[in-house]
Amino acid sequence: MNASSFFVAAALVTGSLVPLQLAFNAQLGAVTKSPYTAGLIVFVIGAIALSATVAAMRPPLPSLSSLASAPPTVWLGGLITTGYILAIVIITPKLGVGSTTILILAGQILVALVLDHLGAFGSPQHSLTLWRVSGAVLVVAGVVVIRTH
Repeated sequence: MNASSFFVAAALVTGSLVPLQLAFNAQLGAVTKSPYTAGLIVFVIGAIALSATVAAMRPPLPSLSSLASAPPTVWLGGLITTGYILAIVIITPKLGVGSTTILILAGQILVALVLDHLGAFGSPQHSLTLWRVSGAVLVVAGVVVIRTH
């Protein structure tokens, strides 16, 4: 398996975990009766898992000066993740795993195409083409089909 195939497979496996995450986090929200408590528990478990991974892998840690000189946008990931976790705990029980997943996927694809087109935040630039827009239209059509049937 070449490197590209490995990363494609890894992305597919990662994507397959998203509906499971939605279902499990919604269950946790039902048990705790609070999306905020559920979100906190998710983050604590994640922090423990990442701490163990860092301890085992021993990657080099960044210097304080490199962190201080980083663009302000690097700190938004944690805030976005917090909003995402809270949203899935609240939305999944209302819409179901399938609808929530496809709507999240559609939102991801639409914003990803814009970011790719702009080459935003240091990502490789990939211009919008008819094929890429057609793919996004098909995903949006999939949202309509899944939500209405």
